Amino acid sequence: MRNGIVHVLRNITTCLVGITLIGCAGCGVAVDQQDTKQPTGSAGSDTSKAKIANSIPDYIDFLLDLDAKPDTKYPMSDAQKTILKRSRKSGSVSKPDYELAWSNYKQCVTSYGYTTPVLRQFSNGLYMIAMRDTTGMSDQQRKKFNADENKCYNTEVIAVTGVYQMQIGNPGMLSDGDQAMVDCLHKAGIVPKNYDKEAYKKDLDAHAKNQPTTVDFSNAEMQSCWVANGASFGDVNDTDQWKPLG
Repeated sequence: MRNGIVHVLRNITTCLVGITLIGCAGCGVAVDQQDTKQPTGSAGSDTSKAKIANSIPDYIDFLLDLDAKPDTKYPMSDAQKTILKRSRKSGSVSKPDYELAWSNYKQCVTSYGYTTPVLRQFSNGLYMIAMRDTTGMSDQQRKKFNADENKCYNTEVIAVTGVYQMQIGNPGMLSDGDQAMVDCLHKAGIVPKNYDKEAYKKDLDAHAKNQPTTVDFSNAEMQSCWVANGASFGDVNDTDQWKPLG
């Protein structure tokens, strides 16, 4: 399982398009029960303007505090915490540090004897772990792989990628994920100015039912916004595969 930080990252970066977190640019899974009280900002009565946190440094402090709780199943590695602390000081996660966190994740996975994880990269530079192909694995092998991979994802990259996603897909740090998604689509220039949250929600519902939509969900910019706002690989057209045992 992804640890409790997954639940927070996915649910507070929102537009969680049916996923359970910050899991992910990896995959949506159940999470452990733990205190996931979220940081909140004040925006009067307009909930569409309510914020997850007042700043990236504040959000990073929240994630570090959450990780330090005694019931955290997969505490972050020193490497991931170092990146977060450096990012807190600078005010944002840099692209090199984002790349570094994913490199640490891949090294962690291969250290367990698996092949190098296949990452899908989107037009905004974000990564998502490709669909796992576990055919040929026994139930015991599959269970061990899931446990090992989850541990690597949580310890090495989960919080860093969550913050980086927010910087790109929800720079206003809005707690209203649908509004954050709409803002991202407007910025990408793939929806008209009058396209609003209600229109997006209708499109999302139609897409889930395989019905015609206003926005093209296969559009590269659309999928980039979707991933930046917390989508999992089940929400995007994923043709890449990763076979962990070769």
